This record gives sequence, structure tokens and C-alpha cells, in this order.
Amino acid sequence: MTLKQLNYALALGRLGSYINVAKSMGVSQPAVTLQIQALEEELGIILFDRSTKSVEPTLNGIAFLEKAQALLTESKQLEDFAIQLSEEVRGELCLGIIPSLSPFLVPLFIDELNKKYPKMKLKIQEAITEDILEGIKTGTYHGGILSTPIISKGNLEVKPLFYERFYLYVSDKHQLYSQEEIDISSMDYSDVWLLKEGNCFMDQVTNICSIQPNQNENFVYESNNIDALRRIVEYKGGITFLPELSTLMIPSEQEEMIKDIKGKKKVREISMLSLKTEVRRNLINAVCEVIKECVPSQMLGREDKEIVKTNFVEK
Repeated sequence: MTLKQLNYALALGRLGSYINVAKSMGVSQPAVTLQIQALEEELGIILFDRSTKSVEPTLNGIAFLEKAQALLTESKQLEDFAIQLSEEVRGELCLGIIPSLSPFLVPLFIDELNKKYPKMKLKIQEAITEDILEGIKTGTYHGGILSTPIISKGNLEVKPLFYERFYLYVSDKHQLYSQEEIDISSMDYSDVWLLKEGNCFMDQVTNICSIQPNQNENFVYESNNIDALRRIVEYKGGITFLPELSTLMIPSEQEEMIKDIKGKKKVREISMLSLKTEVRRNLINAVCEVIKECVPSQMLGREDKEIVKTNFVEK
């Protein structure tokens, strides 16, 4: 059994076609077929059902591929293991981060991180929660910064970083604009602009109050960009929800549009996730340390705050 065979098997399980595997790996289709057959013969079990148009893993195949993925992920970690045995913070780290957080958090800490740890090469990619978790399992990401708690099947370490409040952003033309603190039960939900469904921030907002995206007869707007919704409120009117970090970048002349939500402070928990076996632990810890140093101090504690659930359950 070889790592190459395991890679082919995982690709076949993911792509469902020998031709697609061959294209993605840059090899011939017969080479893929022979390697998969050799693997099945060595194991003495059938990994794939070839009786349908799309090649599908058998029940035994599903169980085997799950173990194979864990083995390949750990094999990738060995490449940098010697470096990480050193106490020096150096090497490459790739992190996934959710889009509703990335544009507001990354500018806060990246310069300080570069100054404090100049030998670290940090690569950050925006991705949704589901893709970040998959990337952590496959080794595409060494860690991910996202909203928790979540229900995951992975062997993950979860390190809470900070607690980000939810605010309302209210048009100066809206009847609730004069209020500094708003009872969300008094809102007309048809006035509220929300992120596109499937976004974790959107899920949390709907857990705060049972509302659906604005479906105005003359104008329907779907976006995964919080700043875009803020602009809609400014120019078209209405209300939207904002995460706390985004309010730090709002011009002073528009700060009066930011309104508190009445009642206990509602927050989203932001955490760093990684495999418990991740060998770049010192790099991840360094990033966590700098983030905590750079976010406003009131966001670090969870006392007197209500953590809004995410609804995310890994399939």
C-alpha cells in the first residue's frame, strides 16, 4: 500500500470518475485504474461500486477512505515536523477565515504579526465554515478562524479568541433612528436587509429574531458582503445587523446609525480551530496571541454575554 494509491482512492471517492481523477492528477486513466485495483487486491475488499454511471464508495470503502484521509493529513504534517520542534516561530501557516469576519479582523492584526514574527509566512483564504472544516481535515488549511460553537465529526481543538457583539445599523430616515437602544421585537422585519442564506452570520441573526431576508417587490438584493448591506441601508433606507469589528471602520459622521440591541449583550464566539494532531501548533498559538492583543479588550471576556448559536452541523 502506498500514499499514491491512497491519494488516488480519495480522489476517486471525491470525483466519482477515473477520467476526472486522471485529469486532476496529471496521469493516464489506466494508471489510476491499475493503482486502485492493486490497492483493493492487497486489502481484499472492494472499495468502489462500479455498477453505476458514477463510481461510488462501498460501505467498506467509505470507512477505509475516512482512515486514509486521516493518514494522508498526518503524512503531510511530517514535512514541517522538524521545524516545529524548534521553539522559533518560523515557517508557513495557511488559515481559512469566514467572509463575515475576514475584512474586519485581518487588517487589525496582520502588521503586528509580521513585526513580531517576521519568519512566519501566513496565508489567509476566505471560505465558508463547511469548506474550512473540510480543508482542515485534508490538510489544505492548518487551521481556521470561524464562529462557534459548531457540531463537527472532526478531531478538532477549539480555542475561543473573542466575543463579538451584534449591533443594528439604522438609516437616518427610519423611525427607529432616534433610539439609542432598540428592542428587536418592535422592528418591522420587512425593513431589515440580511446576508445571503447559508452564511453563518445570517444563521445567527435569524436565531436572534425570527426574520427572513428582505423581499421587496421592486428590489431583491442578495449579498455575502456586510459592507454592501451597510451601503444599502445608507442609500436606500432600512436596517441591517453588523458584527462589532465592522463598526470600528465606520466613518464618524455615520456612527449615530449604530444602535445597541436592548437586553443582554448578544455575541458570536470567534474561535481558532485546528486538528489536535496539528504540528504547527506554535505558529497557530502565535497567531492567536497576536489576535487577542489587537482586538478591543472588551471583546476578550464572555461574562454577561449571550453566545448566539450557529446552527452549523457537519454532514
